[in-house]
Amino acid sequence: MKNTQLGYYLAGLIEGDGCILTPKNINDKSNPRIFITFHKNELPMFEYLMLIIGGRINYQYGNTYRYSIANRNTIIFVINLINGKFRTPKLFCLYKAIDILNLKYNLNLSKLALDSSNIDSNPWLAGFVDADGCFMISLSGKYAINSIQRKTRVRCHFSIKQRIIDKLSGESCKPFMTDIANFFEVNINQNKNNSMVCMVQYTSKHHLVKGYFDKYPLMTSKYLNYLSYLEGLNYLGRPLNNEDISKIQYIKNSMNNNRKEFNWDHLKYFYT
Repeated sequence: MKNTQLGYYLAGLIEGDGCILTPKNINDKSNPRIFITFHKNELPMFEYLMLIIGGRINYQYGNTYRYSIANRNTIIFVINLINGKFRTPKLFCLYKAIDILNLKYNLNLSKLALDSSNIDSNPWLAGFVDADGCFMISLSGKYAINSIQRKTRVRCHFSIKQRIIDKLSGESCKPFMTDIANFFEVNINQNKNNSMVCMVQYTSKHHLVKGYFDKYPLMTSKYLNYLSYLEGLNYLGRPLNNEDISKIQYIKNSMNNNRKEFNWDHLKYFYT
């Protein structure tokens, strides 16, 4: 499975919202560990992932769960799977894990360089967006209740937010974010609080978002938000009547944290 699409998706998922922890010294009996913390709503996806590659799921607190990989054979398998598919400064943590495994078990795992392939060539970005991406719909303008033709504007947004400097490595996250921004033909907006945002919101760029995620589907509940985003695209650039406004309000109020209904049929497309 080393060269399958799963490796790219998993690399993006770990780089977006996971961490790779290593023991402080070689005499420590514990292995390197991979953790991904997630909301309870995503439990079906991580249960499916656990069936494919192993690992454990533990309840943490509130609505939070944690997927962990620590077993010797499983951690070696996963590191082989994602090695050479990283694009972010978290490569620093992957290299540390490889060094520990090589020393501890007399292995010869190579430390492969950052992946520089085209964004559109694999599902790395799908995994990364499942961790750190967001789809939204906004509705602005005047739409009085008694108005037949409302003066409104629908906007659809797809965004990825990242810190500018990675905490552990001290390296900039701007290079890989620039690659993503260039792929969607947009700019990066940089904030003062060590964060930056890549956002697609112009009508002429939405086809790039659709083209990628139709090719490489998301696997968390963000797939459902993506479908809502696609519905919103149908209302761009045209006058809206009362029925249209009600429909858009229903769609946008059923996304992200407001979502109450979940369907996991899309897991049949999971990367293997």
